[in-house]
Amino acid sequence: MNHIRLENISKIYNATNAQAQSALTLLAEGMNSIDVKEQTGYSVGLYDINLTIKAGELHCIMGLSGSGKSTLIRHINRLIDPTSGKIWVDTAINAQTNIAEDNSISARASQSAPSSVINILELDDKGLQQYRQQNVSMVFQHFGLTPHMTVLQNAAYGLRVRKMNVSERHEIARHWLNEVGLPNLENSYPDELSGGMQQRVGLARALATDTPILLMDEAFSALDPLIRAQLQDQLLELQARLNKTIVFITHDIDEAVKVGQCISILNGGRLVQTGTPTELRNNPVDNYVAQFMQARK
Repeated sequence: MNHIRLENISKIYNATNAQAQSALTLLAEGMNSIDVKEQTGYSVGLYDINLTIKAGELHCIMGLSGSGKSTLIRHINRLIDPTSGKIWVDTAINAQTNIAEDNSISARASQSAPSSVINILELDDKGLQQYRQQNVSMVFQHFGLTPHMTVLQNAAYGLRVRKMNVSERHEIARHWLNEVGLPNLENSYPDELSGGMQQRVGLARALATDTPILLMDEAFSALDPLIRAQLQDQLLELQARLNKTIVFITHDIDEAVKVGQCISILNGGRLVQTGTPTELRNNPVDNYVAQFMQARK
């Protein structure tokens, strides 16, 4: 069963619709994003992205700096809206969904599709708030913790936003702090923790809300290699039990191969290739992909 589908997603920054169309026309003619910037003055975030992510899949998005990775992931929770395209999400899927079921989200997004398959770009402010609270959580590169809150309060923050009572949300937060290996630190503050510990709090906060989609934007890249490897292992162990749909951004091919069931590689805002690590290694579509796969340690 598919969970998320990006359909013809393009993003041109700091341009009106008419201005963006001129940039999109050049991209359609084969001009790269650097030349489009030089000719029009407008930055290309993404161009014509078509990508499907399965329910329960840990899907890595990777590429060099500026390739569009973070722009893409921020479309899924609408921190960024596209210039054009649609973003379909099946809001009925949860972690217990049978991920072996083989239904196409594109087929379900037809006239006969159930109301649970929505184009999130059509949501109003109230609908978007509900979508974010119930369907998607995010773990940031630089932790995103609130310094004046305790570890427990940080971990419970998403549940506080849902107006859950204090005792219940703290009980859930304690459970997830224990799950990520941080028992007995609930009264500490973020600046008392190491970087690895802070990121564990961020992960506990995302897991506490029990949303089916987890977005991780370079979540481990600021950490020392040993701590990074430990968190990768912990993420895989948690995913084996939780069956989240995880979109994991990284610029590290070794990390992508280790944690990703599927990898999508971006270059200059374009989606170059999607496949399993084996498929990308054995059948790269171009030298860009081949060089990434050859760069493995």
